[in-house]
Amino acid sequence: MERDLTRDALQDTLGSCDSMDIRHYRRGWLQEFFCCTTKSDFKYMKEGKTVAKSKEDFSFPCRCCLGPCHAFDMILRDTKTDSEFLEVNRPFRCCMGNFKCCCKQEATVFSGDDHLGDIQETCWFGVPHFVVLDQAENEVYLIRPPTCCGSMCINCFPDGKWPCPHGCCMIPCDVYPIENAREGTQPIGRMAKIPKETFKETFNEINNYKIDFPTNATTQEKGLLLGSSILINALYFEHSE
Repeated sequence: MERDLTRDALQDTLGSCDSMDIRHYRRGWLQEFFCCTTKSDFKYMKEGKTVAKSKEDFSFPCRCCLGPCHAFDMILRDTKTDSEFLEVNRPFRCCMGNFKCCCKQEATVFSGDDHLGDIQETCWFGVPHFVVLDQAENEVYLIRPPTCCGSMCINCFPDGKWPCPHGCCMIPCDVYPIENAREGTQPIGRMAKIPKETFKETFNEINNYKIDFPTNATTQEKGLLLGSSILINALYFEHSE
């Protein structure tokens, strides 16, 4: 029965979803200083309506001392029935870096008892790459920033636009398909930080980003990409202001 509720919640939340806005209400620096137990809240919005919520579960020493490398667990619940439909587990790993051969950034995504897949940092130089694997450990997506100079550098002007309005780094991460161990040439999805409207808003603790799902993605693949975006947010968007 519980498994059916999980699957129904996953289907209702992501089945017909083409894109989703995520609002991350971070714990403030004053709360960090006094070791408050307040957790960072996430709200997941579809067409302006909140459809799911979650809290980032972490220990204070990990969060305070280890920064973006800290381990956390996160359970997503839909707002209609309060059913758990997605869980993201991120272990502690070393900071991202060129030519790493071990201790790479990763996260595992579950839906109830079902293992949807994993996102893992690859061995890269210049441009960070993340591979998304399904439950059978088949590579299905590659996530990386837009590139230039023959794919050797990150494109600092994606789509020809200035990427840092109001001091916010807006370089997105594109989603590419992987078929027969070959990366597609055109992105089919995107994870991108949403710019704040005024310079004053850059001083608040709310972090907004958006994920555009591939057109032909299944519900399970959308769940896997949504879980992957949480890791991308922790590594890039959360600390870009």
